Amino acid sequence: MRKTHFSFLGAVALAAALATPLVAQKSPFTEHVPTEKDPLRFSAFAVQMQGGIAGSVEIAIERWSTDAERQLLVGMVQTTTDSPTDQAKLLKALQDVKPRVGFIRTPNSMGWDLKYAYESKLPDGSRQIVIATDKPIGFGGMAASGGDTVNYPFSLIEMQFPAGSNKGTGKLIPQTSVSVKNGRLEIVRYSDANEPVRLTEITEQKEKAKKN
Repeated sequence: MRKTHFSFLGAVALAAALATPLVAQKSPFTEHVPTEKDPLRFSAFAVQMQGGIAGSVEIAIERWSTDAERQLLVGMVQTTTDSPTDQAKLLKALQDVKPRVGFIRTPNSMGWDLKYAYESKLPDGSRQIVIATDKPIGFGGMAASGGDTVNYPFSLIEMQFPAGSNKGTGKLIPQTSVSVKNGRLEIVRYSDANEPVRLTEITEQKEKAKKN
């Protein structure tokens, strides 16, 4: 188990309310309105340094999370501890999100449904997209069903794009728990082998996408 206070998730829509009351938060920023028929598609090269694993990843966003979904999840994160009961409640809330917000897949997988996607504009003008799902994402030699998937059921993704660019970088945390301790967001990885996967050469596909 590896506990980490991820600064790059400090502005994550799942945890933004830790610093700012929901009533004071601005409306979500978005340059695009994706749909199931015409989703936002991203390709990326994923690298797990510790395991020496690398490969391509495809991410598609079919819709952004609604304000109601976001407020529910943010509110739950604020009161979630690392207890199995609280983790199960947060997991159930993500599982209840319908329809999915998109999917992620690798060349050798059927893919995983995404349950949360939120885009925001940072002070420097860059775009940040935060994604969460209710399942551990298998990457390379990591089996999605391996390890403790009960206590570490979540996967988190963050992508950032400089202002005016469709190319960016990001990170994927494939098997975690999410909790708050002493007012601080804690992302706990299942093991050292589940270190964040670096997403490099992220490219937002500009051409009209085909239906998945």
